[in-house]
Amino acid sequence: MSLSTLIGTVAGCIGLYSFVPQVVKCCRTGDVAAISLRMFVVRTFGLFLWTIYGYALGSLPVLVFSALGLMLSSVILLLKVRGSRLQPAGESCRQDGLEQKASGTADPVAG
Repeated sequence: MSLSTLIGTVAGCIGLYSFVPQVVKCCRTGDVAAISLRMFVVRTFGLFLWTIYGYALGSLPVLVFSALGLMLSSVILLLKVRGSRLQPAGESCRQDGLEQKASGTADPVAG
C-alpha cells in the first residue's frame, strides 16, 4: 500500500467517524430542525461528485469514503425533507411561544 493510499484511507476514516454521531442522533431522535436543508443538499451533491471522481480516477479511498459519506448524508437529507413536510413552516416557533406562556412565564409589562 502506498503512502498516498494510506493517507487517503486514514482521512476517509476520520471524516466518516466525525459524521456518524450526527447521523445516529438524527435517526434515533428524528430531530433535524437545526440542520440546514440547503447545506445538506449541497453536501450530498458534492459527495456524489467526489464519488464519480474517485471512480474516474481509480482511487479506492476516494471512491469508498465518498460513497459512504454520500449514503450517510443522503440519510440525513431524507430525514430533513421528510421532517419539513410533516411540520408546517414556523410551527415550532409558535409552539415554543405557547409553551412559555403555558408554563407561567409572562412577557414583561411596559409602563
